[in-house]
Amino acid sequence: MKYYIVALFDEETYQVISPIQRNMSKKFRANRNSPMPFVLLTSIENPNLDKLYPVVDKIIAPYKSFRIDASDLVYLFEPTKSINLKIDDKGYIRRLSRSLFDILELNGFTVKSFGDSFVSLANLGYLPKDYKKQDVKLNFPEIYNTDNLVKLRIKSVEIWKLPTVKKNTPLKSYILKDF
Repeated sequence: MKYYIVALFDEETYQVISPIQRNMSKKFRANRNSPMPFVLLTSIENPNLDKLYPVVDKIIAPYKSFRIDASDLVYLFEPTKSINLKIDDKGYIRRLSRSLFDILELNGFTVKSFGDSFVSLANLGYLPKDYKKQDVKLNFPEIYNTDNLVKLRIKSVEIWKLPTVKKNTPLKSYILKDF
């Protein structure tokens, strides 16, 4: 069974992302039961959860809540069959993802990284061939600043069993410190 470590946003960020998610779900005819938007950090194959929780807790403990910059480009990602919002400022989120990957691998877990970080907006049953290799530009001028970026705040990190179910109950949740 695969488990996923995902980063979640605060309430203000969800209010910013929800019109984008609705618009893209209609455009690509995505699954209506898509979960709330999240950033996929890593996936783990068949972990021993009793060993996993303390390791992840130790990795996440020094992190504070932080912001990421999302661009106005949406693309389809084949491995997860999802519609994703491209992240521009990858510094802090990338470091968190890389440290999770490295330390979990050193502790003997089978970990998979997805390379680039992205905000998963909706899930697809199939990928239309028209959009596979193409980025779609968003038209939300009230949300994006002059650089076509929007600031999103990461509030917590959770371990999920399946990221495709709308009522996803986290196995374990880690709230990041406030500053």
